[in-house]
Amino acid sequence: MRRPQSSTIFSGTVSGHSATLDCKPFLIFLILIVLVWAAIPSVQGETASSRDGGPSPAVKREPPPLPAVVGGVVRSKEWLVRRAPQREEEFIGEVSYRQGPRILTADWALLRHATQIWNARGHVKLDETLKSGDRIAINGEEAQYDQKTKRGWLIGAHGGPISFQRLPVAGPPPDEGTAQRLEWEGQERAHLSGGVHVGGPRAELWGGAADYDALQQVLTVSQDRPVLHVMEGGWTGAVQGTTLAALQNPDRFQADGQTHGWIKFKDNPEKMLK
Repeated sequence: MRRPQSSTIFSGTVSGHSATLDCKPFLIFLILIVLVWAAIPSVQGETASSRDGGPSPAVKREPPPLPAVVGGVVRSKEWLVRRAPQREEEFIGEVSYRQGPRILTADWALLRHATQIWNARGHVKLDETLKSGDRIAINGEEAQYDQKTKRGWLIGAHGGPISFQRLPVAGPPPDEGTAQRLEWEGQERAHLSGGVHVGGPRAELWGGAADYDALQQVLTVSQDRPVLHVMEGGWTGAVQGTTLAALQNPDRFQADGQTHGWIKFKDNPEKMLK
């Protein structure tokens, strides 16, 4: 679906310059997207074959079983360990890391022990199964994660976008989205930037950036005059503002800054804001 044009869908303002409405916005989908890229714990390597790239003999390691809540194991076709000039581990071919319901895959990955920084590239994908049975899938081309700071980023191939989906176990079609870049800091903060777009059967969102703050429990969409078009729920309509925000406890949606749009309430069809 194309982004609604203001000349055809927006007229007037909602409550002057802002609109606050109780609802359960589908923007919670974006919150799930940024949370599944939370802190990845320390991992150990297990491969089909391994060789040592340093001067010391190769050491065959047999990783002990680890509880899913504590850590996981990296698997790959080939495992190269270097001890000089700095210790690092390189994983080549069909790289995978599984922790509980979460699995991360890539064509290649590298861990530098001195900095505790992971790099991954080539068909980087994170797939997580939620308690509901629904799946969240995030796809990109290159990623980096700092185990010390718990900061990381994901980008697409050749300047293209990353993509993400929520795949319901049954029922409606999936929610899907794209952005140019995803950055996160543990489970506290995350940032989507560059042509953020999320769409599904319930709602559709456009914006230049999206920021999630877990401490404040708010997801803010800004830049490029963001638009939210809601097709299902307690209210339907389209709202454009300088910023759009999904807040939790209680769940509500807020638009600020020269807000334009229209809203129709399900429990009171005669009541309509323009």
